[in-house]
Amino acid sequence: MKKYRILTLLLVFIVLATVVVLLRTQVFAQQPAGSVKVTATTVTRVILFKVNPGQRPAFDQDVMDNLIPVFEEEKKAGILTDYMFFNNVTADNPNDWSVGMTQTYANYAALDNLGDRADPINLKHYGSTAKQQAAASRRNQIRTVVSNRLLREVHYSRGGNGNS
Repeated sequence: MKKYRILTLLLVFIVLATVVVLLRTQVFAQQPAGSVKVTATTVTRVILFKVNPGQRPAFDQDVMDNLIPVFEEEKKAGILTDYMFFNNVTADNPNDWSVGMTQTYANYAALDNLGDRADPINLKHYGSTAKQQAAASRRNQIRTVVSNRLLREVHYSRGGNGNS
């Protein structure tokens, strides 16, 4: 009986020691190595589109007539810090995306009440909600959204302790 009690105590001790080691390892893994400072900056929405066959001229016209004017007004209003369009020159397959777009915001707080701040700009540009919806419907006929991601840019530097 004494042999089993010693064996049980030994197993409990081994389990506790393992838990302590794992917890300390996890804490050390979360701490920065050396003196690296990570600073989060802008937030960027990246949308990748597949322009439907034969629709590239219509897509480009929509960008020039609708998207760029709205984005410029959003920049003036301080909603966007920047935007960009780009082409995929290394498509992996025929269904891969062909055009990308980014919309960059100063930080996550800039996304708060985004619709409330952007809707008046859109309404002014399109003239009515019905015209805005018609443009969005037409946009959905000329391209397909392949991917829509929100990214947070980070900058690394030496000095400082911990993560920002």
